[in-house]
Amino acid sequence: MNGLTLSKMALCQQVGLLLNTDIVIADSLPALMEPIAQLNYTDSALARRPEIEALNQTINIAKSGVNLMKSRYMPNIGLTANYMFFNPNPYNGLTENFGGDWSLGVAINVPIFHWNDRGHTLKAARSEQRVAELKMDEAKELIGLQVQQAIFQLNESIKKVEMAQVNLKQAEENLKVARDAFESGRQKTSDVLEAQAMWQNAFSDLIDARMEYRLNVVNLKRVTGSLK
Repeated sequence: MNGLTLSKMALCQQVGLLLNTDIVIADSLPALMEPIAQLNYTDSALARRPEIEALNQTINIAKSGVNLMKSRYMPNIGLTANYMFFNPNPYNGLTENFGGDWSLGVAINVPIFHWNDRGHTLKAARSEQRVAELKMDEAKELIGLQVQQAIFQLNESIKKVEMAQVNLKQAEENLKVARDAFESGRQKTSDVLEAQAMWQNAFSDLIDARMEYRLNVVNLKRVTGSLK
């Protein structure tokens, strides 16, 4: 019982669950276990992984910085409006009453010569954008490799499960033949025990293969960002 508990705790640690999580093991795997393709899972990973979203935000910030530096080359236009009161009123023969008038103004600042200080800041902003884009390309490549490796491991575990199922079936048939032969007096006890041991090993290999398959399914969900 202690060994079973420790095994469950080790499995929980591998799949990222709490150590005291109760595990209910199914008796069988899905009937259809065909190798899976990479394309859809790679697209899913690129759409869900938080690293990609963070790098997208970094690129957007860098683009905004480039646009801000470019705006320093654009002319600045300002508009002013004033209303002034006069007493005496020049518009009414300098009488002692209040008069007023509107005034509008337009100011244009056109950068002509700036000692290339704005050019340096623009180049720096473009360099930051390029660095962010290169990090994005690198992250996409690494995620693609992770997905490819996870799919390869999952497909290999599918083959192991299928092979272990075939071996178990053969071991069951061999054990049945050995027991029938023993009951009819054509086999010794040691032969039956050997067939029993072969069946036990085949059954243990199937359990290991199924566990490896489940772990690889969890790993694929993890690298594609779909693990909840």
